[in-house]
Amino acid sequence: REKLGATPPLSPAGEEYARRLGEWVPANIFVQQGIMRKCRLWTSSLQRTILTARHIPHPIFPLSGFGEQPYYPPSSQPNGAPEAPHGDIGPNSASSTISGSSLAPGLAAAASNRFPDSAAPSPRRSQWLPPPEPFWEQMSPRVYRNLDEIFAGEYEGKTYAEIKQFAPSEASLRAMDKIGYRYPRGESYFDILARLDPLVHELESYHEPLLLVSHQAVLRLMYAYLMGKPRSSAPKIEIPLHTVIRITYDGWNPPHEERFVLGPPALGYTTDGTITKDAQHNLCDGKDKCT
Repeated sequence: REKLGATPPLSPAGEEYARRLGEWVPANIFVQQGIMRKCRLWTSSLQRTILTARHIPHPIFPLSGFGEQPYYPPSSQPNGAPEAPHGDIGPNSASSTISGSSLAPGLAAAASNRFPDSAAPSPRRSQWLPPPEPFWEQMSPRVYRNLDEIFAGEYEGKTYAEIKQFAPSEASLRAMDKIGYRYPRGESYFDILARLDPLVHELESYHEPLLLVSHQAVLRLMYAYLMGKPRSSAPKIEIPLHTVIRITYDGWNPPHEERFVLGPPALGYTTDGTITKDAQHNLCDGKDKCT
């Protein structure tokens, strides 16, 4: 975790967080104020963000059911609630969630219009079949290189302590201007801003909840943008580990922030996901937490 760059797999603590995230998402993102919403998922192209998101379920529902039929995950089903999907809700469960048993009442009926009991319809039968019902895959993962962590160039694979030892002048330059400093043959925060620009335009066009799984430098810039903070403050924004930050805004009212600490605590981090002072000095902005 201390080295810049590379694409290491998840640590045991990271694996546990990924599992907890997959359990947390349906009850807290799929359902908004008791109503099922369409949801989106973005990750970077690096394996640790893809692995972090791999336990998030991707059930398929008819579009007509969103905003009307509530969906209750098995872990949060209230008394008297409609029967919820059980075994069919899981990662990559697209094909299995079409059956009537895996859809909430009302959604199964819409699904039957799209998938009649018989096999391929004859030309005569197709004359009275209703138009196919469009469907939506929840949290369909989209992978963007624009969301990759900052590229450290010649210093990929090195720790920040090694950079201070072998290239003290570069360490000094970075300390003086963290947002403008560019790693030799690498990137700066300004380069990340440039590659995030088209994604921000796309994000602004959405009305659905979007879950973004990315890296420290990218998340700092996105947080600063969404919360209306100056970009010069982005390199020092604290993004806690194993924590979901929910930012809600409508373009008119001030953004509202909520934090959900899912855990578990990782080596060098406290129970609320912030880095300890002992571990802080040897970590770098783009890859982990540091000042």
